[in-house]
Amino acid sequence: MTNRRIDEAGISARYGVKPKDTVVWTTLVNFPAKGEDGLWDVALVDAWVQAMRPQYWPPRQEAPAAGAATSPRRQKKAAVAPPSVTESRSEMAKRFDMTFNAVDAWTKAPERRDTSGKVVAAAFPPPVSEGQWDAKAVDEWVRVHRPRVWTAYTGGEPQFAKPLPAGDPKDLLNITEYGVIRGNAISGKPASRRTMQSYLLREQIAAPDRRPGDRKRPEVFEPMWYRETIYQEIRRRLTRGKLSAGEKSAGD
Repeated sequence: MTNRRIDEAGISARYGVKPKDTVVWTTLVNFPAKGEDGLWDVALVDAWVQAMRPQYWPPRQEAPAAGAATSPRRQKKAAVAPPSVTESRSEMAKRFDMTFNAVDAWTKAPERRDTSGKVVAAAFPPPVSEGQWDAKAVDEWVRVHRPRVWTAYTGGEPQFAKPLPAGDPKDLLNITEYGVIRGNAISGKPASRRTMQSYLLREQIAAPDRRPGDRKRPEVFEPMWYRETIYQEIRRRLTRGKLSAGEKSAGD
């Protein structure tokens, strides 16, 4: 049996996804690693798509797609076994970029009901064997109950309380405007100027792109931020994309 190889163009053709989506897939931490030849093992990619993107399974064609290649190396049978569809807590933590303790807390999350008895939060799926959980069931629970973690993992757009307003990425906005946009996106209510100044002192928001006297044009008379800087900070805040390990609490 030959070891089939595939490049990004081949992945796009094989599973019917756009090239930009293929780029997102291949940058995810749990996507199979490239080989030394710069290509991916088709069997490993197939297994990943089955487990992580079942909506694109089966592939459009069984033969190697455009961009696929056959490697003369590793002619023996069972070259590489597909990754397992079950995972341990350590594997979950690595996959979602969380601490072990946070994931351990997930696995103990009970079902919660409101006063009428309606289920408002499902319990974490039970293990399928000792210390092993079904990856698809884990994904579904994380997607519903830990949306920020899921968004960071999949590289998707966060869930904004209110959409980010349109505008030029290089628009210059002051701290009051920053607070309105940020507060609306995160909680649905503008944050006050005083609150934003407190965040800035504690380095909880982005540093200003422009300051008075910086000798740049146009001249500014108070700290200012580019719209793109503000939006990047909000997205990181809503996806946990840049939080340190110490901030990855069990509840997130």
